[in-house]
Amino acid sequence: MKLVVAEKPSVARDIAAVIGADNNTNGVLRGNGYIVSSAVGHLVRLKKPEEYDSKYEKWNIADLPITPDFEFLPIEKAEDVLKRLEGLMQSDEVDEIIEATDAGREGECIFRYIYNYIGCTKPVKRLWISSMTEQSIRDGFANLRPYSDYDKMFDAGITRNKIDWLWGMNLTRLYTKCFGAMCSIGRCKTPTLNMIVQRDNDIAQFVKKPFFKLKLVNGAEWFDEETDSFPEKSQAEQVKAKCENQPCTVISADTKLKKENRPLLFSLTSLQTESNEKLGFTAAYTLEIMQSLYEKKLLTYPRTDSNYLTDDMKDILPERVLLMRDHFPKEAEGLISDGLNIDGRIINNSKVSDHHAIIPTENIANVPELTDDEKAILNTVMTRFLAALSAQYEYEETEYVFEVCGEKFRCKTKKPVKMGWKAFYADKESGENISVSYSQGESFTAENLTVSECETQPPKHFTESTLLKAMENIDRRIEDKELSEYVSERGLGTPATRADIIEGIIKYGFVERKNKSLIATDKGKQIISLIPDEVKSIEMTAAMELQLSAIANGTVSANEVISAICDKINSIISLEKNREHVSLAPQRDPFGICPKCGANVYKYTSKEGKTVYYCEKSSSKNTVDPCTFRVYDDDYFFSSKGKKLTDSIMKSLLTKGKAKVSGLKSKTKDTTYDAVISFGDDWNDKNGKTRIGFAMEFDNSKKKKR
Repeated sequence: MKLVVAEKPSVARDIAAVIGADNNTNGVLRGNGYIVSSAVGHLVRLKKPEEYDSKYEKWNIADLPITPDFEFLPIEKAEDVLKRLEGLMQSDEVDEIIEATDAGREGECIFRYIYNYIGCTKPVKRLWISSMTEQSIRDGFANLRPYSDYDKMFDAGITRNKIDWLWGMNLTRLYTKCFGAMCSIGRCKTPTLNMIVQRDNDIAQFVKKPFFKLKLVNGAEWFDEETDSFPEKSQAEQVKAKCENQPCTVISADTKLKKENRPLLFSLTSLQTESNEKLGFTAAYTLEIMQSLYEKKLLTYPRTDSNYLTDDMKDILPERVLLMRDHFPKEAEGLISDGLNIDGRIINNSKVSDHHAIIPTENIANVPELTDDEKAILNTVMTRFLAALSAQYEYEETEYVFEVCGEKFRCKTKKPVKMGWKAFYADKESGENISVSYSQGESFTAENLTVSECETQPPKHFTESTLLKAMENIDRRIEDKELSEYVSERGLGTPATRADIIEGIIKYGFVERKNKSLIATDKGKQIISLIPDEVKSIEMTAAMELQLSAIANGTVSANEVISAICDKINSIISLEKNREHVSLAPQRDPFGICPKCGANVYKYTSKEGKTVYYCEKSSSKNTVDPCTFRVYDDDYFFSSKGKKLTDSIMKSLLTKGKAKVSGLKSKTKDTTYDAVISFGDDWNDKNGKTRIGFAMEFDNSKKKKR
């Protein structure tokens, strides 16, 4: 029997339906010589530092660097799935395994982490497909690939995960301790934050300068050989006075036929970019919808960095266009009639690594019920697919030059000649002054000239769309030629991870969304200003990606790369140990004095409204010898008596050592009573954590009926 292991249950069901494994027994599909089961994404993870040694529960610089012999543990709530797969993999009835996780580096890691953790040694073959259609699955099973073909891909994948662990775990702890506030550091996350901070700083430091434009009533603007504006309004007014009501002659009317090439097919990043611009969707949400459409067999694999198809796909394109007649009846028929433009902008084997561009599948003619957002993304991909196969947009551009009293003015007009691919975006295309029409030598009177005040504009804040473009094109920001050439088609992060990177810097409070803009917070700016370039630069990330590529190509070993990263981390830690640091901890007013150690007690209220009163020494991350004073407003002592610990009660306890509390509920009778509360002996809860105890005095209390 052959065991097929998919990445998700839905994918397992789709595969089973095609290969004839239609007997469902407790979620495991059997039949036709196959057993089909699945993971639910990652089932195992790298251990956390404190899972190697309990001393790492406290964050101390003295314990850095942490460089373990990496081990894996099951992910919480995934143990049952892992146990089921272990039973199947080790079963005597299984003699071969087919890896059917997503065809990419992450899918490779998901399977091999499970396979290696279980300790399975049975032979494996690889199913490598780019869509979940029936035909694609059949073709994939007919052409299963050797498992060893993807050894180097896995080596690069697991090395990337180890590097991210080493970089993130060590430097996050280092800078959190150095600055006294949570500083989450990431190999790709921090350089992305750095780009946003740099952009925001450029905007803040930008000094606007006024300039003035002079225009004829037809929109033509004044210009000379050096400029097209005036630095002073008085200069513009002088030329206006000179030209007003004077003869204006058309000294040239130069018309040229121009062409605008059609757009490329979508990669994930370019789709996320357009989705953010046109639909307002975040990168993460676009990927979520794409995954859904992929699993519904309507679109090909989403996590691709390519905008191209391969040679073997040429023949499917005419049929694929015809299948879209229900969605674009006139356009699809017209495109077939005119002939598809299948050239180097569509087919380019050299620019397809793991997966080709995102296109509709052969199931596009039978679309099931979809959400409005799914329809919007599907329509976006279908439109781009047809536009990419269409003819170029052709238009006539005419440049008019006018002369008035020796002063020159010019304007350009566009007149569509052949809409081509722009027919799919016709509602977005409006010509420019296309009603303006003159002949050379024609004259008229220059009347109602206008002077308009303008000013130079600062760069714009990043949006998700422009940030994704910047992450994809970081080569433009790197001076080192070798690094620049390497990342020119890779960028910062991968198409599959860029959305998570953006969400990560927002989650940690380094960046916030304001409408569509992404703007660095004060915390984000402070962190970037205080950490060295080697931690925040895109060159650092690019150099690491270069090394990961070398592993995938077999030109360097994973151990060599990890050793070099550890050396770099060591040098950073040594640097920071020997210099002073600015505290980023927020300034707070103490709530009181700790009755245990005399340090400050602070109050914190969460977004959910839960309050905790804690000693500044109570966090294991902030001290070698933590204090145990930490009390929540719903402490069991008070909640069991129908009360909530309030600021006034805690103030009295901290300042006087006791507090008069009224209206306490009796457990056995329908009565309330008053008591004097004071701190009592500590006690340990069922998890072994020390809790603050309380005591009551009843000398002056009076029982009351409720």
